[in-house]
Amino acid sequence: MKPSAHVRSSINDDGVVLLDIATGRIFSANSIGARIWQGLEDGLSLSAIADRLAAETGADRAVVERDAADFVTTLRARALVNEP
Repeated sequence: MKPSAHVRSSINDDGVVLLDIATGRIFSANSIGARIWQGLEDGLSLSAIADRLAAETGADRAVVERDAADFVTTLRARALVNEP
């Protein structure tokens, strides 16, 4: 999974803002969403992103992976990410 070529991102301490330049639509997410997005930009697998987030936050890894998968499903539905 990787960010779509037509998406621009702005990451800050509060989260991430994504602009789909093809449609002009804007999508925003909190700081955890920003960490997931950054992982996708870095080419990490969903599993690796979940590992990193669970280690950083102390949250249950299974919960983190489920929530990250849900987030990525939302990104996919909005055509903000695609399969490599």
